[in-house]
Amino acid sequence: MAIITITTPFNIDLEFRIASFNKRLLAWLIDITIICFYYYLMLRFIYPLFGMGEAVSTAAGLFVIVLPVLAYQLAFELFLNGQTIGKRIAGIKVIDKEGREPTWGQYITRWILCIGNLFIYIIPYVILANPAFMLFFMILYLPDFLTIVISQRSQRIGDFAAGTVVIDANYKANISETIYLEIEDKGYQPLFPEVMRLTDRDINGIRNLLNTKRPGKDTEHYIIDVAQKIKTVLNIQSDLYPTDFLEKLLQDYNYFTAKASSGR
Repeated sequence: MAIITITTPFNIDLEFRIASFNKRLLAWLIDITIICFYYYLMLRFIYPLFGMGEAVSTAAGLFVIVLPVLAYQLAFELFLNGQTIGKRIAGIKVIDKEGREPTWGQYITRWILCIGNLFIYIIPYVILANPAFMLFFMILYLPDFLTIVISQRSQRIGDFAAGTVVIDANYKANISETIYLEIEDKGYQPLFPEVMRLTDRDINGIRNLLNTKRPGKDTEHYIIDVAQKIKTVLNIQSDLYPTDFLEKLLQDYNYFTAKASSGR
């Protein structure tokens, strides 16, 4: 499975696993199933309630069925941190190509350029009534399918335009590779409250750097450079050796995070 490496502003490399095609297909099928079920409920039980004239019925169909279905992907990705229901079940999500959460503009861009979904979401009942229409809609998906297969990061056209990528949200080897450290609260003295200006992503990168299995002077120099850059950005003065400084940052971050979560 493809792995992409993203460099943080502190020159720390983070790894993300690209979502497999099988998982993306599973997510798509789940979302389509949800849409079809929604259509059935609306057409069977809700839409008949608006049978008081052609104009009213048409307006009701637009606002109760068509618009919610069209907005399905965009709304869920915006408010579920890059996931639709299908993506969440499949364990994949959308992120910015720099490893951050996408902006609203990026979500909207990739949604607009998903031509296949815009068509297949809006008339699933037509597809169910006449399976021959599936061929037409599969043709609409062909450009996205080709770019996913060919591109290095398995991006579709909307991802290229928006600067996003779909990753495996469950990609974690084990807890020793996460930002978590067990800190003895009693008697612990943090030194760098400035560390809370860093993100989980930055802290995880520091942890990965300290756990690197690449021995040698190059790694040592790299750690020195990273430590110096963090000191400069956070305006920290410290005489600790670079490795000790980064380890102390990890400990302080976990201390302050645990303290905040416990409400103390």
